[in-house]
Amino acid sequence: MPTLYTNSGCRDLPGTREEEEEDADDYENMAPPYKDLPPKPGSLAPPRPPRAGRNPEPPSLPHKHLGISGLDLTPVTYTSQLGTGLEHPPFQPSQATPILDSLSPTPTLPTQATPVPWLSQKSGDLGCYQEERWMVFLCVLVVVSLLLACTGLAVTLIKLTGITGLAGLKKDIDQVRADTNQSLVELRGLLDCPRITCPEGWLPFEGKCYYFSPNTKSWDEARKFCQENYSHLVIINSFSEQNFVAKAHRSPRVYWLGLSDKEHEGKWKWLDGSPVTLSYWEPAEPNNAHEEDCGSMNTGGTWNDLSCNKATYWICERKCSC
Repeated sequence: MPTLYTNSGCRDLPGTREEEEEDADDYENMAPPYKDLPPKPGSLAPPRPPRAGRNPEPPSLPHKHLGISGLDLTPVTYTSQLGTGLEHPPFQPSQATPILDSLSPTPTLPTQATPVPWLSQKSGDLGCYQEERWMVFLCVLVVVSLLLACTGLAVTLIKLTGITGLAGLKKDIDQVRADTNQSLVELRGLLDCPRITCPEGWLPFEGKCYYFSPNTKSWDEARKFCQENYSHLVIINSFSEQNFVAKAHRSPRVYWLGLSDKEHEGKWKWLDGSPVTLSYWEPAEPNNAHEEDCGSMNTGGTWNDLSCNKATYWICERKCSC
């Protein structure tokens, strides 16, 4: 049967509705009922639903005290950029290492990270590097090729020349010297001389001077003597010159002429390279009987071929001097 409440001045008895409301407000301070008791160990219980009108707070994690005292540790932060410091990565202890082993009383800051050059290079730098390598390779190849070519040339020259090659080189040097002296003589002859003068012991004829030796030499030695005296072995270019030379010596002596066929057998040439246009050979001469490659003048003015190593007299010719 429902109970009726009035607004009379009577005080409510214990256990009325107002006390029940106050008790309801003190729900949180009340002891939890049996159903709200914590679950037994090992059992699973659903979480308690939050009360309406209150924001749920996340449960705080239990704080585990390490039990370490007496260490004043400074927090260290390590920042590493992507792609840098790959050469020397920081030390990372494994999970199996105890925590106390990884701690140090005086921690050191990490060194400044240095960028790895091969990670920061651009494609253009790589192309330049490859091009430089190719250039160095080509330069080395060219140098090696030149060295091999020089070595081969030296070996070839040694094989081809040898002792005979050195003799031929000396012969060429003598030829150049003779040509130089002859050119000097011709230059002197180009001067307009007021009168013809010849050195002592030389005979003048048609603007030239002739020297008849009093002793004997081989053909090469006689040629060298004439060169040292700014002259050359006589070269006969005219009939009048032939008669002058033939009559000048008037003796049974044989004189060397500036005539030879050393370069090509049978092709006689004067020392200036001109061919023989006038022929005053004796009958059946030249015959090259004993390797006779040098020309000479006999008594009476006839020509004959003799061995160049034979010692006989000689005639030098030069232009006049002023």
